[in-house]
Amino acid sequence: MKREGLAPRTRVGALVVQPPDIGGRLVRLIGQCIVLLGLEKVYEASRGLIPQQDDAARQHGLLVVSIEKSWHIFDEWRIQQVVLSPDHWSVGPLSLDRATLIAALNHFYLYSHFVGTCIFLVWLYLFRRRSFPFVRNVIVLTTALSLVIYILFPMMPPRLMGDQMQVPEGYHVVDTLATMLTDQGRQGQFGYNPYAAMPSLHFAWALIAGVTLRRVGRRRLLRVAGLLYPVVMLVTILVSGNHLLLDAGGSLVVVTSATGATALARRGALIPWRGGNKPAGRGVAAL
Repeated sequence: MKREGLAPRTRVGALVVQPPDIGGRLVRLIGQCIVLLGLEKVYEASRGLIPQQDDAARQHGLLVVSIEKSWHIFDEWRIQQVVLSPDHWSVGPLSLDRATLIAALNHFYLYSHFVGTCIFLVWLYLFRRRSFPFVRNVIVLTTALSLVIYILFPMMPPRLMGDQMQVPEGYHVVDTLATMLTDQGRQGQFGYNPYAAMPSLHFAWALIAGVTLRRVGRRRLLRVAGLLYPVVMLVTILVSGNHLLLDAGGSLVVVTSATGATALARRGALIPWRGGNKPAGRGVAAL
């Protein structure tokens, strides 16, 4: 009997090969994108509703600065000075003036965080589908935990603390994004919260993508990209004046989220993957 609506199957020896359901896979991918986009908007709206406690955020920021000074790692200003001081940077045939370099850093900071993560997740879904549920869950848990920390520990970024940080040699931290976004423009952004600095979600998401590419990327180019992407993001968040080094403590949030996602995957919880008989994340023990 002919079964309508099903793709024709091919017999290879004793095996019956069912061709991939491309249409169904695209529908499921669109569904996943809609869910993740919805969660992102919920996160942004929630972050924007957090009361902006100026005094507490400043005290927390200066506390982190004092910790870094006691650990002798308060060098973000020096990194910014080294990167932004030269009028021109030349690397082989590539030559960048200071304005072009700042523009490149700003665009990478503003757009790679969300757009780059979306591209990474689409690639993961299409080509490493068994790894997708676990990584998706790690991103969701990391974002949720970061939101809780923003509520409990609002922190002012270096670009807003200015001279209160008592930077050595009288250096003034540059807000590179000021060339693209005015304070009024920033405040008009949906979900804007200037004190959501600890942890850096930019670095946390980049770390998740980077480690995943290192683990499941089969081509050398993908593995190299997985190694470089978090490093470039770390340098960007420091040079832009938006984060301190300890804000990269988002890596601890990622580890915590990966542990939680592993436990949930073993129980088949948190949106099980329906593409096979195994629950979400099975086959990926850890990030």
